Amino acid sequence: MFYWSLPFVFLSFALPVYSKALGASALEIGGLFSMFTATTLVLRPLIGWAVDRFGRKQFLVAAFGLYTLSMILFALSDNMLGLYASRLVQGIGSSLLWIAVNTIVADLSTKEDLGRAMGRVKEMTARGGMVGAFAGFLLITTLSEEISWQVIFFGFSAFTLLAGWLAWRSVPETRVNQSTANKERQPLSSNLLKLLLVIFITGASEAMLGPIFLIYLADRFTTDIDALAFASIPAGLVWGFLAGRLGSLSDRFGRVRMMAVGLAGSGLLSIVLPHLPSLFWLGVFYALNAVTWATSEPAEAALVAEYTGNQERGMGYGLYDFAGNVGATFGPLLGGWLYDQVDQAMPFYMNGVILFFCAIWVVILLGRIQQATNPANYAPKIRFPEP
Repeated sequence: MFYWSLPFVFLSFALPVYSKALGASALEIGGLFSMFTATTLVLRPLIGWAVDRFGRKQFLVAAFGLYTLSMILFALSDNMLGLYASRLVQGIGSSLLWIAVNTIVADLSTKEDLGRAMGRVKEMTARGGMVGAFAGFLLITTLSEEISWQVIFFGFSAFTLLAGWLAWRSVPETRVNQSTANKERQPLSSNLLKLLLVIFITGASEAMLGPIFLIYLADRFTTDIDALAFASIPAGLVWGFLAGRLGSLSDRFGRVRMMAVGLAGSGLLSIVLPHLPSLFWLGVFYALNAVTWATSEPAEAALVAEYTGNQERGMGYGLYDFAGNVGATFGPLLGGWLYDQVDQAMPFYMNGVILFFCAIWVVILLGRIQQATNPANYAPKIRFPEP
């Protein structure tokens, strides 16, 4: 996952800039992001079903293969049609990847360390993103404009291919025996459906800030993008070095409790953001916000595993991603409208209120549920083969 994640912080900054250099309009640039979201939205529930029936590992390896192809297409793209094709392949790869990753991590974990394991995945991808961004921007400043884009993305494609080879060599197949799964398969639990409702609402609320966040920060603090990026470094360090430990809090103190704490903390910080006096306090905000999300996200991902058995875990994670992406489809529209028509700070206030009430709702909906799970739902004795 470290090798796979190298391109994506760099890509989030470079893709709009490169598209603009190719003469793209704001609408065309926005379409690059909408295509990615729409692709994952359609495919994820179906892939979750397939992961349970045909195995996890082959979807993981296929995802790395698609990401490798996507990086090659990015390297070769010299027009918007090429970039759209790259994003389409990347979106399909994302649909395969995260369901397989979450399912495999849950299969290989015990109840006592599942939150930490989910946090470790985010930790490693954050580290990869920081390393890849540093390398990408270093190459941009040292190579000529004509070849830098190609060199960077051919390099990323090589590392993604390496990730796929390592997955094929070392990651075990964790799907339960199909005949056993057919006997044990049960309908999805009502607890999972309640969790998915919360994920939909929080996904929409958080996505309200997507289209206006950097615009607001530029208006509120500075138009110097480098300064804004520098302020986000503490958050990157939190994700890169503390996500595993923060995720383990749900192993010790309970999934629902930590999910509620994280949501409430994020909501409070969103309300405070419009009143920050300086870039220094923006950096503090970034770091604290990373702490709250690194606490709640592993907890909610672990809950999916606890509300589904091994035989339906892929479907559970497919629906989990689907619910969040549906919310993320509607959120930006509301956020943009509030920013333009009501008040620039209103999306932040509304996001804060929604997250705070979702924290209360989580406790009411899920807090009284006995969270004991069947040890058979986990596979702690699966061992990786020797390299």
